[in-house]
Amino acid sequence: MILNRIGAALRERDWAAVAIEFAVVVVGIFVALQAENWNQERTNRELEQVYVSRLADETRANLESLRQHEQIYEEKVQFLFSLPDHNLDDAIQRDPDSFIHQLDNSAYIALPDLRSESYDELESSGRLALLRDARLRSAIASNLNDYRSLRPVLDQPIGGYRRLLFETIPGRSYYDFRFGTGDADSAAIAASVEAFRTDPLFEAAANAEITYGTDVLYWVRVFIQRTEDVLELLEAGE
Repeated sequence: MILNRIGAALRERDWAAVAIEFAVVVVGIFVALQAENWNQERTNRELEQVYVSRLADETRANLESLRQHEQIYEEKVQFLFSLPDHNLDDAIQRDPDSFIHQLDNSAYIALPDLRSESYDELESSGRLALLRDARLRSAIASNLNDYRSLRPVLDQPIGGYRRLLFETIPGRSYYDFRFGTGDADSAAIAASVEAFRTDPLFEAAANAEITYGTDVLYWVRVFIQRTEDVLELLEAGE
């Protein structure tokens, strides 16, 4: 319809009409493009809110997991400090299962996986720009990438404590502790732990384990702080 009017105006050399019709076309195209851009922007902002909410949930889960491991490693190191002078008879007779739990925890070496499903999805799909806050993008990326780089190192103990411990503790007592199949043999546990801590290799192994646990505890606390910083940015955008 508009093309017909433009063609008629050109034939009649009605330049004013031609200009008006062209103006109508240009304005129409501009309005359509603006409407499309506005719709896309609204869709992007809705998607951003969905991802920010998901990222916040995953970050809270990561923070909880890191705090749990902070407690585990703090208890591990404190137990190792006390083990050489521990009153075995009192501790084991009072609650042998609790003591074996502490002893077992003293050889703990695991670290948690940090959840990153939403970030990985944004990165793999090339949609990280949906997160408009550059500080947020940088904070998430550096926190996850640094943790992934450091974790393989922290997962490796630096001494023979774990092997020495499990070569000494009676297998039956440990089985009963793990599966609750019967009463732990307090006398056998006390004798084995005494043999463990008087072993010539114990002092060096325990010292290495304390150093390892302290190093892990330090880095867990570093990542707790960094994860808290990420969560603060995410909650500001929710």
